[in-house]
Amino acid sequence: MNRVVLAAAVLGVACGGGKAPRPDTASDQSPSWLSEGTGAIRDESGRRLQGVGVVTGVRDPRARRRQADGAAREQLQSAVDALARALAKAGESPQDGEGVRTIARKAAAQVGAIRDHWVTPDGDERALSVIEFDAFKRALQSVDGDERVRREMFSNLDRAFDQVAAGSR
Repeated sequence: MNRVVLAAAVLGVACGGGKAPRPDTASDQSPSWLSEGTGAIRDESGRRLQGVGVVTGVRDPRARRRQADGAAREQLQSAVDALARALAKAGESPQDGEGVRTIARKAAAQVGAIRDHWVTPDGDERALSVIEFDAFKRALQSVDGDERVRREMFSNLDRAFDQVAAGSR
């Protein structure tokens, strides 16, 4: 029996590999969306609004996940509101700011989704909530609201997104 244990130990050491494991650091393994943060994002995959939620110090994984998702949705809502402000300024009728915000929020509610999660080695969680810009455009055409305001929003959407994206950097 001792020989079997000794043989297993020798085999385990011999097959251990020559590389030492890399330390588990956040910068080595963190997803790119963490460095992008919340706001209007343009990259090789397209344009999107995103919110990054952060939760620290919650031990229960389910509660931590729910809280991170909620924080990501709140951050995404702030990006949608920034876009709505830019749309209201770009429109012919700035007094329609509340109408623009309401329509933008309705469209965002149709297409926003939690896309990813990341847990740090310390147990803190980050969540990513995203609205793809093309999906937002489609949703904008179908939500309830003043037809004139929606048309005006749609015609100014690209320019407003560019303004918000430039301000996010």
